[in-house]
Order: sequence, then structure tokens, then C-alpha cells
Amino acid sequence: MPKSQRKTIKIKDIKLTKKQKVSKKEKFRTIQLNAQSNFTDTLDEINQNLELLKCEFRFQVHNNISMEEILKIEKHCYEWAKKFDLITGKTTDKKFKGSKFGLLICYIFPTVSFERRCLAIDFFNWLFFVDDLVDNKKNLKDNPEKIKIELDKFKSILDNKLLPGVLQSSIAIALWDVWSRMKKITSEKWQLKFRNSVLHYFDACYLNALNKRSHNLPNSVEEYSKIRRHSGAVMTSFNLIEPLLEIQISQNNIDLQNLVNYCNDHICFINDLYSLKKELTKGEVDNIIVILQHSNNYSLREAIDHAVVLINNRMTQIKKFVDKLMQFSLVDQNTIKYINALIDIMV
Repeated sequence: MPKSQRKTIKIKDIKLTKKQKVSKKEKFRTIQLNAQSNFTDTLDEINQNLELLKCEFRFQVHNNISMEEILKIEKHCYEWAKKFDLITGKTTDKKFKGSKFGLLICYIFPTVSFERRCLAIDFFNWLFFVDDLVDNKKNLKDNPEKIKIELDKFKSILDNKLLPGVLQSSIAIALWDVWSRMKKITSEKWQLKFRNSVLHYFDACYLNALNKRSHNLPNSVEEYSKIRRHSGAVMTSFNLIEPLLEIQISQNNIDLQNLVNYCNDHICFINDLYSLKKELTKGEVDNIIVILQHSNNYSLREAIDHAVVLINNRMTQIKKFVDKLMQFSLVDQNTIKYINALIDIMV
């Protein structure tokens, strides 16, 4: 039924007529409680819907990667994090080892040198701890202003203009280490692009904290996508493709930019499905399913179903742009390598 024809909006056991005024806080809380109270059934629905997700690309299993090589990378991951005192307790230790960033990098970039793999992994690990810092540190949690102050310290490192006292925290020193190593093997042009993608991530973290506190939600999938493309930090991963593969690409191709955006959406939307329970429990609003409930007055089940449709539509659009770029030879060999890496990361 079209939205304009709906006379009532059913959320859990509450019926809201169009004449009733409901605060943003009450409406979000109702969505949140509804999802949490029915989550056992919802989890089954998510698992069923995951089977409906379509993927037009096969993951390339690289048999030339030895277990010895993978263990060497994983060992570096752990030792680097311990070196900068980023792992501080048993829970963090277990959670960190379970992330398997080293294994991920080995499968996506099988031909990259050990040193460059380590650089990428160290940055992923740094992001892992920043995310944990923003979400879980008591004096920052649910405090947008303090989150911004903390992230601005990291910004000064990327700007090569250290603020006084910045290098007193372990996580700041770890970023300084990664950024110093990145600058040795990259051009100033790439550094600016990468820096901007990280700063967009910081801005999105701050905006999400503001939205969570004020119970503001994006009003459409399009509005949400623009924020999510940055809050997921996926673009930082995509930007690492060039130095890892030692290539340079032009960003002026509109089809290539659309491909990048849709790959970004695909990754983030699937992540939203998997992380829904955790985010609802914590009151997070940065999730496509929450947005679909809010903007379309959907039930949780309807929102999950629609999210699966959106993910599959993104895959169709991705395949369309890949075929177009490849078929008409609109790109050079470096860009083809970049596209293949995009697909590997997404899959």
C-alpha cells in the first residue's frame, strides 16, 4: 500500500494515527524496543534473507598463500598492537585476535610485499581501536563534543601539524607510526586523498554521535548512504589499493566513481544486517534497517526485506558498471587492477 494511503502506522502494539504528534525520541525508542523484544525471530529472518543475497562475482581463492605466510602476518598484527599498548585486557585481546585482519589482507592482496601488507593491516587495526574508542570509552561515549576534540588530535597528525600533547596517547602514537610509513612510499597527491577520506570518517563519527543524542535520523536511503559511505571507513580501505598494488588511477571517470560508491554501499548495507542486534542494543542509529523503518514506517521484518532488495540492486548496478568499463576498454591496466581489487574487497 502506498505510504499516502496508510491511515495508521503500526509499531509494536502501538497504533499512531496521523493526527498524533510523536517526538523523535519516542518514535526512535519505539522502533528500538520493538526490534529488541522480537529479535529472536528477527535473527532467523535475517539468516533466511542472507540466503537471498545475490553475488555476481566469485571470491578468488589464492592457493599460493601458505599457512606459514598467514601466521607471519597475524603475528605482526598482534605484536604491532602490543608494541603501542593498544591491547589492554583479555577481552580486547580476544576480540582483536578474532578480527583476522591479517588473513583478510593475504587473501585480497596475495602478491603484495610483506612490508606493504603490514602497513595496510596496521592502519586497519588502528581504525579498529578508534572505533572502539568512540563507541566504548566512558568519557567519550554519547558525547559528540568530546569525540570531536579527540578526533581533531588525530587530524593534526594527518595534517603534519601536531597539536601540543597529541603524542601522549598510545593510539595517537600508533597513527603517527603508520602515517610516517605511508608518506615514505606515496605521493603528496595520494596522501591528500587518503587524509581526506579519513577526515570524512571522523566527521561521520561526530555526526552520528550528534544524531544519536538528538534522535535525528536521515529521512531517506539516499541521505543515509551519503553519511554511511564515510562512517564505514570503507573509502580508506579502497584508497589503500593504489600504494599496495603500486599503481595510480584517475578519479575523473564518473562510471568508476559510481562503481566505488556502490561497492561501498554494498559492504556497509550487509554490515548493517549483521550488526543490527548490537546496534539496536546500544541505541545506534547508523543502520540501513533503522532508517528504512523510520522513513517508510516499516515493521522490522519489512525493513529487513527491503534492505536485502537494496543490497541486490547495488550488486546489479556494480555488475553493470564493471561490464561497461571492461567491455569498451574505457580504462587502462592500472584501473583494471584497481577494479579487481574493489571486487575482491567487496566479496
